Amino acid sequence: MSGMAGKEVKNDLLENHGRKVALSYIQRLSEAVGSVVQAKEEAWSYAPPKEDSQIATVGIGLDGTCMLMCEDGYREAMVGTVSLYDSEGERQHTIYLGAAPEGCDF
Repeated sequence: MSGMAGKEVKNDLLENHGRKVALSYIQRLSEAVGSVVQAKEEAWSYAPPKEDSQIATVGIGLDGTCMLMCEDGYREAMVGTVSLYDSEGERQHTIYLGAAPEGCDF
C-alpha cells in the first residue's frame, strides 16, 4: 500500500479487508509515519549480525522495475542486495537496499 494514492488505499481497505476508513485519516496517518521516519532516520543504523563461520564470498546484485507514479508516469525503482557466503557456498546473510524512483527534475 505504500505506493498507492490515498483513494486507492481507502478502496483497498474497503474491498479487501472490509474496513471503511476516511481519506483524511489515511492522509494524517501517512504524514505521521513520514514524520517519525524523517526524525529517526539519522539515528537508525544497520549492522550485519555476528557470523559463526568465515565469509569467503560476497555477492552483489542489482535489479530494477518500472513503477507507475501517479502524475509522473512510469519511473524505475532500484533494489540491490549484498550477500555473504561461507566457503561451502551457503548464504549466511543478505542485506537488501532499495531506492525510490527519481522525479522528472533530476
